[in-house]
Amino acid sequence: MMRQKGYTLIELLTTLGVATVLISVAMPNMQSFRMNSRQTGKINELISTMHLARNTAVTTNTRVTLCASSNGNTCESVAWDKGWIAFVDRDSDQNVDDDETILRVGTAVDGVTISSGQYANYLMYRPNGRVMGNAVNQNKGQFTFCDNRGSEHAKAIMLDLSGRPRVVDTDSYGISLSCGS
Repeated sequence: MMRQKGYTLIELLTTLGVATVLISVAMPNMQSFRMNSRQTGKINELISTMHLARNTAVTTNTRVTLCASSNGNTCESVAWDKGWIAFVDRDSDQNVDDDETILRVGTAVDGVTISSGQYANYLMYRPNGRVMGNAVNQNKGQFTFCDNRGSEHAKAIMLDLSGRPRVVDTDSYGISLSCGS
């Protein structure tokens, strides 16, 4: 009698069981990896825009404004996670005029919130490279990035007196970042 080649039902079920266990262990790690990548990508996009704005302000000896914008054309009273624009602000009015150039448009991303009390409406780079915010002498602050994992995974872009951005996981007092409620 000839023996047929192939796998038995028990061998197939065992293989499927092992594969199921491996997939169930790997999936949460993939989810975390995807969320970290999304958050890091948005942080890098905003930092890149800040570098461009600061460099343009210094090299052209003019003010450059960054503001929240969901439409990519005008400053709006929306959250920073809806998008933003950087533009040469010749008249320092925090509005894009016909003779002012939009340097970069940041787009919204699902699942990441960006908040900034200090720069709720805009931040402006001056020709000396320093940053100016909503209030008089408001020249340092942060943008906090959160996702649905909460405060323990929050990151922030901290702007110091020089206007240079850096990524941190605590505020300027060393306190853990908060994502709110």
